[in-house]
Formats: sequence, C-alpha cells, structure tokens
Amino acid sequence: MGRRHRRARVNGPYRETDRRGNVYYRVVQIDHEGERCSHTAKTKREANLLVKACLIALGIPDDRVLTVTGAIEQFEAHKRSMDAWSERTFARTGRDLRFFAAKSPEAPIETVGVGASWAVSMLERMREAGHAPAYQQSRYNAVAEFLGWCVRRGYIRSNPCDLIHKGDRPWCGKRAKRQMGRGKPQLRNMGECIAYLAAAESLAKPADRVAAQLPLRLGMRSGEVRHLQVGDVDFTDGKLWVRDLEAQEEEMEGWSVKTATSRRSLDLPAALEADLRQLVAGKAETDLVFASNRNPGQAWDRKWLNRRVKRVCREAGVNVVCAHGLRDTYASFMHGEAGRSAPEIGRFLGHADGGKTAKRHYIGAPEHQPALRLVAGGKS
Repeated sequence: MGRRHRRARVNGPYRETDRRGNVYYRVVQIDHEGERCSHTAKTKREANLLVKACLIALGIPDDRVLTVTGAIEQFEAHKRSMDAWSERTFARTGRDLRFFAAKSPEAPIETVGVGASWAVSMLERMREAGHAPAYQQSRYNAVAEFLGWCVRRGYIRSNPCDLIHKGDRPWCGKRAKRQMGRGKPQLRNMGECIAYLAAAESLAKPADRVAAQLPLRLGMRSGEVRHLQVGDVDFTDGKLWVRDLEAQEEEMEGWSVKTATSRRSLDLPAALEADLRQLVAGKAETDLVFASNRNPGQAWDRKWLNRRVKRVCREAGVNVVCAHGLRDTYASFMHGEAGRSAPEIGRFLGHADGGKTAKRHYIGAPEHQPALRLVAGGKS
C-alpha cells in the first residue's frame, strides 16, 4: 500500500490527449484536507503559470514565484537606487501601481503579460471610480512605465498596455482633451468670490474659517493648507511659509512640497490673523495648525478640506467647486483683475515651468475687451 500524503501540494503539469487527439496539460491542486481540484491549460507555459498560481493559493512558499506585488517592490527599489523620484512621487506612483495590482496582488507577475485583461480591468475600475481623464492618464502612464520595466527585466513577454487601442483610452478623444485643458471648475465672478468669503467667515470653528479661505485668498494647494505648521505662521513679518514637513517621531509621516519652486512665502491675510492667532496659541512650532482629531499629530486627508469648501459653496449659493478650484480662481483673478502675467502667476502658485501650467490649466479668465463708448455727436 502506498504512502498517504497529508500535506498540501500541486501535481503536474501532466501532458494528456483528448478523444480528438488534441494535446492539453493538466494540473492537480490538493489542499490540506485532501480535496482535489484539476485545472487544464492549452500550452506548457500556461500550465506552468497555473502551477505557480496554485502554490500561492495553497500558501506554499516558492522562491521561484515573483508576485505582482513583489515586482512593484523591486521596481520601487530600482527607482530609489537611481534617486529618480522624490518622496512625493514614490507615494503617488506607489498608490497607482497598487491600484493596478488590486486585481490579484499575489498572482505571479507572468500572468500580467498574458493578454490585455489586467490593463482593461484597470481602465474599467478607474471609470467606475469616476476619476477625471487627466488622473486616469497619469495613473495609466505610471503603470505602463512599470510594465515596460518588467518587459526589459524579462518578467513578462510584452506590455499589455500596448494592446489597448488609443480610442479605448478615455483621455484620448477630442472632448476629453478639451475637458483636460480646462482645469478644475472655478467660482464664476467677483460676486461669487465675495459671497463665498462671507459664508466662510460665518463658520463656527476658526479652523474651518481659515482652511476654507486660504486656497482662494492665497492660491495654496490642499496639501499646503493641511500641512501648515505653527512655525510657518509669521505674525511679525505678516507671512505664511510653505515648506517641507519633517517627521518629528518615527510613527509620524513627513510631507514634501510638490516642487522646489513650491517653497515660498505668502502674505498673511489681515482678515485671518485673529483666527490664526487662536489656532496656534499654546502649540509647539512643529505642531500642525490643522491637526486631525482622529489621528493626533497627523494631517487631515484631502477630503477634509474639500468637504468644507463645498459646504461653504452650497451655503453661499455659488458654483460648487473643490479646494483646487479655488486655487484656479485665485489664478484667474490675479490675471483678470490684477493684470499679472502667466509667468508671474506660475511663480505665485509654486510652479517651475515659467507659467505654462498656469496658462493652460489655471487661468480661466479670458482677456477683457472694453466696450466702445459713444456719446451724442459721434465722439467717444
């Protein structure tokens, strides 16, 4: 009598032939309870992939198996060794790659290169999540770069992103390109700006009053508002400073500005000085002005500020925009009302491209055309 196996294992692949003479391969997966499950594949390569997938499903370690998550970690380590990305880029691209891997994080990386199913699944999930075309393009490009690296390393044979037709990419159509070039929705006019500020000043909490106004009054990014430290508020010189946030303790997370040009000083609005003094009273220089009460010492997430901005918009009866839309509004009014050029506005916003981004995405106000004034007698 043969020895009885009690451990989980994978048998095969076995080369077999059906009644019509067609060759196929069979892999048998046996769990810890002895239950058997057979899988078939048309080619030897697909059968080897099945073996690896079964080993992962049974929790059997196999050093030969490189998972999708493992490949992402190697890709990030490669970028770190080259000092190619900032910490901000690592965080953003890491989220993009793990969104792609969410289909099956522990699947062998070889399965990604079989057809376009992984890339199609990512596009469908982005569409269901309601991501803007520009965000979908950015996330897709990050994944395409990672998969191209996997091809060069020999982990997969081809890049599945190459199989996606250009017309199936949501950001490639004419309508999508026009939408991507407009930037975020903004407040429509000066009357809406005044109504918004009045509604923001009527909020009950000083933190809400200040946070809701900073993107419009100073053109600050959401992250710059949420990571503002007490030491960045200079009442003596009347300035707010935008700088990197160093982690003071191991369990705390640091934060870095988007570009080197983003490190700048801003005028401290006189209308916010009283509330800011109340917010920083009794706090250390390294404490956050808008610290989360859910995670002490940590910054609020992006939704915290956007919820307050949209609430103020609804109460003011104006166009409902996000915090970034207020930053765009600031740029438009600096151009239309203050007569500032695109390069100047780009510097105010912390851009490093000489005003190209500001002109394309931020400045929504067109050139003002004066009316021809005529009086009786035909003289103007």
